[in-house]
Amino acid sequence: MVQITILISAALAYFFAVFVKNKRLGYTVMSVFIALFLISIGLLVGNEYGHLGMEKVTTNKTIAIQTVKKGSNLLLYKQLGTNSKEKVYVYRTPDTAKAKKPDNTKADINVTNKVKQGNFDSSHIKQETTRWEYKNGFYSFLFNLSNNDHEFVKQTNTFEIGSDWMVLSTSQASKLDKMLKDKDVQAKMKSEGADYVKSIVAQEMKANPSMSETQRAEVVKQAQAEYQASAVKKLVGNMK
Repeated sequence: MVQITILISAALAYFFAVFVKNKRLGYTVMSVFIALFLISIGLLVGNEYGHLGMEKVTTNKTIAIQTVKKGSNLLLYKQLGTNSKEKVYVYRTPDTAKAKKPDNTKADINVTNKVKQGNFDSSHIKQETTRWEYKNGFYSFLFNLSNNDHEFVKQTNTFEIGSDWMVLSTSQASKLDKMLKDKDVQAKMKSEGADYVKSIVAQEMKANPSMSETQRAEVVKQAQAEYQASAVKKLVGNMK
């Protein structure tokens, strides 16, 4: 609205100054519209540079996340800038599990990313976002053409992931993929994995001789997952 007022007041000030024959009346009315023009300009500048009529509003939400690479609990990040201090984290959510491209955090100087590992019930992001919003409908109507409602201010993403997850750069993940495709590595993991599963099953059978086939299958599945996670971590350790 204020932008329209600026245009109308400027046009009317010109009209009354030039086309009204009664110059006293014309200049008097012109002065009113010039004052309105200047006030509107002041309001617009105040809104543009001082967020006049606006306030900071912070929202919080928790987003469940999934690993980008199936079979391994990985949280990936891309390093940005020459000093590699800024990172963009790459992940998936249940909604984007099958999407062509994964999700990622915003590449912005006002975005802070943190990673916490521990015994969390689920892996997720706690996202705190601050934006400029209009205080009420009056200010929203006044500056409705400025297109700055919900303007981004800052965001903090706190990743809370299980202790069995690994945090790798995209370049490290690429190296890991190549290592896992190596035939010698695959043969070694297959042999070591079989021995590990066999020893775990033997321990569990000794502790519970009456174990059912279903229970045994569950032990095998868990042992395989444990070995896979341990083997991948070992490979990553050798990479660094």
